[in-house]
Amino acid sequence: MIKKLVIMMIILVSFGCDSNSQTFTVYEKDVVVPLVFVNDASLHPLAEDLCDFFEQAVGIRPIITSEVSSKDKVVIAIDILKKTDDNIDFTITHKKNTITIKARSIEALYNANRYFFANYVDVNQFSIKTIDAVDKIMIPNNMDYKHSNDFEYRESYFPDNFNKQYRRWNATHTLEEEWALWGHNINKVVRVTPAMLAEVDGEINEEQFCFSSPELETALRKFIKRQVRENHKQHKFMIMPNDNAIVCQCDKCIAQGNTKTNASPAVFTLLNKFAKDFPEQQFFSTAYITTQVPPDFKLEENAGIMISTMAFPKGVVIETSNKKDVVRNTFTKWKNVTNKIYLWDYAINFDNYYELYPTVSIAQQNLKFYKNLGVTGVFMQGSEDLYSVFTDLKCYLYAQLLQDVEVNVNKEIAFFFKNKYPAAVSSLLTDYYTSIERLSFQSKKAMDIYGGISAAKKKYLNDSEFNSFYDRLIKTTDTLSNTEVKTMQPLLLALTFQKLEILRTSPSIGDTGYATITTDNVAELKPEVEELLVRLKKLKDATGIDVYNESGFTLNNYIHYWDTYIVATTYKNMLFGKKVKVLSKLDEDYPDSTLLTDGAVGFNDYYNNWLLVTRDSLSIEIDAADVKGSNKVEMTFLNNARHKIYLPQRIEVVIDGKKYETEIKDTESAIYKVVIPITVNPEDTTILINVVKQSKYANKSIACDELYFK
Repeated sequence: MIKKLVIMMIILVSFGCDSNSQTFTVYEKDVVVPLVFVNDASLHPLAEDLCDFFEQAVGIRPIITSEVSSKDKVVIAIDILKKTDDNIDFTITHKKNTITIKARSIEALYNANRYFFANYVDVNQFSIKTIDAVDKIMIPNNMDYKHSNDFEYRESYFPDNFNKQYRRWNATHTLEEEWALWGHNINKVVRVTPAMLAEVDGEINEEQFCFSSPELETALRKFIKRQVRENHKQHKFMIMPNDNAIVCQCDKCIAQGNTKTNASPAVFTLLNKFAKDFPEQQFFSTAYITTQVPPDFKLEENAGIMISTMAFPKGVVIETSNKKDVVRNTFTKWKNVTNKIYLWDYAINFDNYYELYPTVSIAQQNLKFYKNLGVTGVFMQGSEDLYSVFTDLKCYLYAQLLQDVEVNVNKEIAFFFKNKYPAAVSSLLTDYYTSIERLSFQSKKAMDIYGGISAAKKKYLNDSEFNSFYDRLIKTTDTLSNTEVKTMQPLLLALTFQKLEILRTSPSIGDTGYATITTDNVAELKPEVEELLVRLKKLKDATGIDVYNESGFTLNNYIHYWDTYIVATTYKNMLFGKKVKVLSKLDEDYPDSTLLTDGAVGFNDYYNNWLLVTRDSLSIEIDAADVKGSNKVEMTFLNNARHKIYLPQRIEVVIDGKKYETEIKDTESAIYKVVIPITVNPEDTTILINVVKQSKYANKSIACDELYFK
């Protein structure tokens, strides 16, 4: 009888522990099915969530219970971690027949469930709907796993992050759920009255707030109370001035310590009041314009600062740059007043969402640097809810980095493409993207978050390598199923746009990039241009994607510019490829006068193919022998007040003393063409062209793309 009992006990124990005691069996087909235990009704959705994964993985749904009658049953218990000071987000432990999953919050428990299945069932966020049946699930025996994220706040601001399931897989946050007040939006949550406004030179200024105003404090306090009562999940509040350099100079603000350029004393005094009165909420301002200087007092524990990297070098590793000490000092000063320091960083080119901007590896090194300087949260700004090239990859990579800055980026790139994209293209995508990440990382060239394609060409973009990659991708895509092609269309759209941009911005001798120049200086369009435009139109229609930058430029207009200014217009210029002499001063950032004669046509974007002149009016000298027989001069100018680029007042052409001129008319058009009839006689030697600025915009820019003689 005793012998039979011992045998039975061995059988029962072996249901859980493997024979070598290195692993514990959580599930085995037809042998072991765990119970899921919760003792709090609020955790029942977490149990259901766990059971959903089990059912999809093994085909059986475990029973959820609040009581366990037998110690021999395998049990997965779900619970909330008690508050600790060690920044543990969740734990997974095993003892005897019980696996316990605990986390500091409900959302962290969702993260823990997914961690468990990703690591012990080989399920991931890309395969959960298509996995094969699993016969056995094992974990390390007596495991004691503790998971900590490197940053307490983690937001990868791309379209994918708006999906709740995505955030649960990748442990990210979203400002829409976390922040009750964000950015320069005080006027959207309170009804502004004159008593809330700043006083400057004894007069009320409607463009800024007075942060010592009792009326403003009362209105914001009512808003905070209402948010706490009605939407407690939105527990973060950003109290910041409007987006300008105005600082209130009223007696109360001056008494707080305000100066003409520093609003920090009044802003952070108000911030501290709210933080003290609402200890369960979190309050932030930003180190921006008038609040860049820390206050001379400590902030409450639940108050902090968000530091933008806008003024820091872009596209380079900060710790090896000549701005390292400046950046470090910025964080050190704020560290003296708060331990809650968030970072606002940037992940794409906001002037061109389809420029590849491969800077994740660079960002990894910078995130390590920032973490060591005391950063506790990161808002990584991408393209918000709009598509940008490799938006899904970047959203995923930044989500991993914000959990663990030491993650192997190349490994994650390969994992992502293997699991998210069709097998036929995954290796091609992996190889190309990792190669441009490597080139970008190795280059010491800066690459701003605004600007044209020239910076990309200097840093990582090799035209021939991109063209080879693009052609192979198109050919491979042609072999895919309709469903697979659909998944590829957004990426193909972005890459096709970039291919056209390379053609439009790559002039060379006898070649405008998009066309070859004949002996009589006429451009012959390359056959691939119209093919690419047709493809771009089809992809735009198929995907519904249209906006391609922060300014709201659309593909519809982009295609229109191609059709109007290149395809339907024959480029002919007697001055093509010839040198001109610029007599006026050129800008430091725009020193290349060949932009005027290279055949590269400008569209409505100021950062490609335009010569910008700010210092002076533009004065050009031309050898008349280069344009013998021409009877008109044409010049095209950009009209873009948003970027402080204005049309000139008039154009003067002087040919050996003979003067021709035309006045510029007011227009709303983004592109303005000037045509001036002229006569160039055989004996003429010198042609002088003066582009005269409007007097009211004497210190602003003009932009010209081509100088035509026809």
